[in-house]
Amino acid sequence: MTMYLRIILLLLFLLFNITFVSYANDNETQSQSAWGENSDVFNKGFEDQKPVSDSKLKKTIEQIKERQLSRKQRKIKKEVQPLSPSSDFEHLKDFAQSQSPDDELSQTLTVMIPMQAYSDDGKYIQPGYYKLSCRKIGENNYVLDLSQGSKCILSVPAIQTKQDLEQETITFCNAEIIDNGRIRLMYGSIDLNLVGYIYFK
Repeated sequence: MTMYLRIILLLLFLLFNITFVSYANDNETQSQSAWGENSDVFNKGFEDQKPVSDSKLKKTIEQIKERQLSRKQRKIKKEVQPLSPSSDFEHLKDFAQSQSPDDELSQTLTVMIPMQAYSDDGKYIQPGYYKLSCRKIGENNYVLDLSQGSKCILSVPAIQTKQDLEQETITFCNAEIIDNGRIRLMYGSIDLNLVGYIYFK
């Protein structure tokens, strides 16, 4: 019985090998024939192309650049509308007239308060960086505003001075400790110099 089983397995093995070898040979001949059919594509791929002269190449490049420029110009025309000379500048005249030194004094500058301090009316301010700006109240009264973001933290009465406050630039702000208990806030612009005081314990 074992002898018959061995013979059957041997026959199956031989049959499998013969089938596999013939299948592999068929695939190889098919790939060779396909390669042979397509070999013209690889060997003669550039035969039908005509040479391009330098003038044609330059002309084509110029046409492509012109198309790209025209696209950019169309995009710009869509985004920018032309101004009419009569009415479009009227609002700018009004804006320029309203920007006198009395209406808008301050450029916003940054100052560092080194310690907790308070103003004349007892409001406290924590140490940190603040925007320092000034505004005019009445005839000759000025206020220095210390703010963070859009919130005014502290308003300090200020005195206009003729001194240059020994600063290197025309537009400046500074906070300096001047004696035991006082911090002098200095604000300067091309129009005026202001001094205000806050206090610490």
